[in-house]
Amino acid sequence: MIIESLFKASPHKRVSEDSIVLNGKINVYGVFDGATPLVPFKDEKGMNGAYVASNLFKDYFLQLYRSHLTLVEGVVAANKMLRERMQKYKVNQEKYEELWSTCAAMIKVEEEGKISYVQLGDCMIIAEYQNGTIKALTRDTVKDISYRAKAWREELRKQGVKLPDEKYFQDRTHQLIFNRSLANKEYGYTVANGKEEVVNFIQHGQVTTSEIKRLLLITDGLFYPKCSMEETFKRIQTIGLEVYSIELERYEKKNNLRSDDKSGIMISLCDEERST
Repeated sequence: MIIESLFKASPHKRVSEDSIVLNGKINVYGVFDGATPLVPFKDEKGMNGAYVASNLFKDYFLQLYRSHLTLVEGVVAANKMLRERMQKYKVNQEKYEELWSTCAAMIKVEEEGKISYVQLGDCMIIAEYQNGTIKALTRDTVKDISYRAKAWREELRKQGVKLPDEKYFQDRTHQLIFNRSLANKEYGYTVANGKEEVVNFIQHGQVTTSEIKRLLLITDGLFYPKCSMEETFKRIQTIGLEVYSIELERYEKKNNLRSDDKSGIMISLCDEERST
């Protein structure tokens, strides 16, 4: 395998809320994107809940994860550790807006010629097959969440639930608090936030090493505006993660767009025949 990686904090942040794991000993690779907190919290090192969540997952899969576990079992174990960490800091876990959470995209190269993958939220895994086809293996569940949240509020009102009118939710903070309440629900989005129900919403699957040429794992900070995942993959494959990230930051600055943390891993698979 040839592995290229990128880990870059947003220009307006002191530290990245993303994290990245490159565990070559057991062939586990992944990117994590902590969700920026809606309530203030700093641990003894001055880090917020997003940083703690994404780095807890990174540390687990770098140090504690064992290869006899599936990736899904690993995510469940790390999620339990996140719940216990929040308990330690007395986070009110009944309020979804106070939960520390992280999205994730991971792959594991298995011994029997299989590649397992798991995903949560808006981190993405895109594959290039040997026949040249480029396809996203995962679905971005955060996409259009505000639209779905509005539709769900309308449904709740029909059921007689009293909610503020939509003018109230035009306030960004109010909107985000409601969106967070939809974590790991059928009409919401997926995220590791310490809640046990995450196990029911982990996207997971397998592909064979013989059919895959390249795999790309990225956080949403590397999404190029108005480009599909397939188009994004082609750009990165052509110029590399570092140059791509520089061009994207220039585009964001030119168009007054918010620049997010950027993390990615490009894995190129090659057998002995293809590498000679």
